[in-house]
Amino acid sequence: MVACRQVICTINNNYSLMENLSIISKNKGKSFFRPAVGSAETKKRAFIELIVIIMLMIPAPLLSAGNPQAGVVNGSQPGTTGGRQFSVTDKSERVLMVIDNREITDNEFIRLWQKNNKLTEPQPAEEYLDLFINFHLKVSHAREEGIHLEESFKEELRGYRKQLARPYMIDPEKEEELVKEAWERWKYDVNASHILIRLNPGYSPEDTLMAYEKAMEIRERIEAGESFERVARATSDDPSAKTNSGNLGYFTVFQMVYPFENAVYNAEPGELCMPVRTPFGYHIVRVNDIRESQGEILVSHIMAGFNEYQENEARKKINEIYERLREGYQFGELAREHSSDMNTAQQGGRLPWFGAGRLIPEFEAAAFSLDTPGEISEPVRTPYGWHIIRLEEKRDIPPLEEARNELVEKVRNSPDARSRLLRESLVDKLKDIWDYSLNNEALEEFYHIVDDRVFDGNWQVPASYSLDRVLFTVKDRRVTQREFAEFISRNAYKRKPWPIDDYVLSLFDDFSGRWLLSHEEENLEQRYPEFRFLMQEYKDGMLLFEITDREVWQRTVTDSAGLAAFHNENRYEYMWDHRVSATIFTASDSRTARRVARRASRSLRFAGRDDNWVTDRLNRGEEEPVVTAERGIFSRGDNELTDNVNWEPGAVETIDQGDVYKTVLVHEIIEPEPKMLEEARGTITADFQDHLEKKWVEKLREKYNVTVHRDVLSDITGRY
Repeated sequence: MVACRQVICTINNNYSLMENLSIISKNKGKSFFRPAVGSAETKKRAFIELIVIIMLMIPAPLLSAGNPQAGVVNGSQPGTTGGRQFSVTDKSERVLMVIDNREITDNEFIRLWQKNNKLTEPQPAEEYLDLFINFHLKVSHAREEGIHLEESFKEELRGYRKQLARPYMIDPEKEEELVKEAWERWKYDVNASHILIRLNPGYSPEDTLMAYEKAMEIRERIEAGESFERVARATSDDPSAKTNSGNLGYFTVFQMVYPFENAVYNAEPGELCMPVRTPFGYHIVRVNDIRESQGEILVSHIMAGFNEYQENEARKKINEIYERLREGYQFGELAREHSSDMNTAQQGGRLPWFGAGRLIPEFEAAAFSLDTPGEISEPVRTPYGWHIIRLEEKRDIPPLEEARNELVEKVRNSPDARSRLLRESLVDKLKDIWDYSLNNEALEEFYHIVDDRVFDGNWQVPASYSLDRVLFTVKDRRVTQREFAEFISRNAYKRKPWPIDDYVLSLFDDFSGRWLLSHEEENLEQRYPEFRFLMQEYKDGMLLFEITDREVWQRTVTDSAGLAAFHNENRYEYMWDHRVSATIFTASDSRTARRVARRASRSLRFAGRDDNWVTDRLNRGEEEPVVTAERGIFSRGDNELTDNVNWEPGAVETIDQGDVYKTVLVHEIIEPEPKMLEEARGTITADFQDHLEKKWVEKLREKYNVTVHRDVLSDITGRY
């Protein structure tokens, strides 16, 4: 998640919000958040979803912690809460409380209290203290139960740590550079042609040289005056060049691999670039035109496809549809009924938003030629069939700050050189941070240790070499030759031979980069106190979930006898107000409604005359019923009709609703009485949950010793 999207926030945020909402946001004693019913997995998903919501509220300083070079002073990083700065590793921090011999500092309390106040209605420190204590009591119980030692718990925590670590494993300066570059390029569409000299997988340096020399020869032919288009059709390894002469049409940022994109956005119209190397091979590129971006467009279309119709039939079909549109037929209805594009037909022909280079040129040109929302094109032919296009909406390229999250996500997840640049930039900085020192002599020994068997995929670490020399050091950590040799063996696969020294250097760059990144990730808690706090909060929050599930939520579902007993003991807390027993008759005309009212009144005066006595007589001889009846028990607010009639036994009132007439017959008024369990199960279950949790906390407070240093708390209250 970009910014907040790419990191799952601390589960302790969830504890803070969950615990406080149970107290602050009470509505007649009902907690705002409680996964009361359903499987543990369902409840856990709901719990995690709440974390994601909270995550979006986390202030930017939290995410700036991902900058490995910024904000770290003597091993500490400033945190921000409530507009005040404090050092999370301040040596002057004091013990606020002791729970079961475990010390909890004032900084931990302040940090979570102020974070919580950003997410909910602010609370005084004294009021928050009880919630804070309750939380730590529950976590202490979970630890005593050994939940944190369970393998499933540890595995899940490792997964969350991976997600939390992501923003720390990015070079933010390089990322910002790439984001701004992408946004600037997004403002323009480029039309370019290319000729591809393909390099197949497993290519050797000799293959690379041959491809480059061929590309240069082709470029020289064009420079000498040969037509680019003719040469493209004759020499390009891109199959589409046979039909498009190498012309790729208009495209914009992120639509071509990064080296290709770099070449065209750094060239002038008409310029023939030097051969460009990409994962596909070498490209001779000519920039044909650069224009300001047309933005993005939302359209719907109706298609008569060549997979369904012959050419002439498709054209006839689309012309028939076009005439019907001109006669006023609804575009969406015709698309659903007639369009050959099954992916969009049921959505009225609606396509996703798109910009330059996303769809075939003929379709794209016709779509962007429309100016006014609702405007419809004449039939347009493409290689796939005939289309009618309707413009829904247009939008310009958004400002940088609006586009930032989308661009960051694309830069980070780019499968091409952008993500590699981010990695390489971070590795270079980590070398300085961790005092990386390479032993070149130990590395050069591998030029003799590794032989051609590595290209057959069966090279093994030779037993004849000790491989105990230090290859490189990272602060006080030493990495030996053997570790690199084992990496080479694991990553050997059948491929074309390279010069051994080039191959070794390539593998070593990969090995050392991976090692540094792994080392950085393993040491995030030591490098960034904020990350350490996040991990502790997340771990404690997971413990809270698991122990609460076992002590409260599961019992709510499984202890049916306990729930019934709780309801019985508190049944007068769940009372119906006065209710009315009434029948609502529906008639289609005023004459029938009057007859309904008369018969309804009579039905109360004679035993055995019920609602059917009213309806059967009036519906007799009719093909369709002219009167229907609905009998029920209604509380105030259940039904507008019963709310607005006189609540007296025998009352009959008719209401004209325009198209029908409603007649309400009041049978009796029901006095207040306790609700049955099934009539209020949701509310009763929630209160039973509160009851179980209250009893649980009482036991925990009796079991564990809690000491609060009131002088420290008073100082916090005074400062904040």
